[in-house]
Amino acid sequence: MDWKRKLLEEGYIELDGLRIELSLDNTFMDIDYIPRILVYSEETGRWHVLRNAIPKGRTLEESWNNAVKVLEMMVRGEVKPELEAPPVERRLVSALRKLEML
Repeated sequence: MDWKRKLLEEGYIELDGLRIELSLDNTFMDIDYIPRILVYSEETGRWHVLRNAIPKGRTLEESWNNAVKVLEMMVRGEVKPELEAPPVERRLVSALRKLEML
């Protein structure tokens, strides 16, 4: 199964010691939720929140699609991941690029 479709259908993917998960956030106590991407690293033993902007969609499905588009931009090198952990950022891009090759 294509990694993007699996992420959209199951809400997460696991690869190379990372778990990439789609989530929602209402940090500012808004009624509306914004899409987020969380990355768990077995190496650090903690969750990292991707700080890259993900456009909010009109629907939940559109928001998830926007999140996957941000990951695709990382694979193409158009955007650098902002996880505040450079080793995890590099591993994330490397793992996604491997999946893209399959």
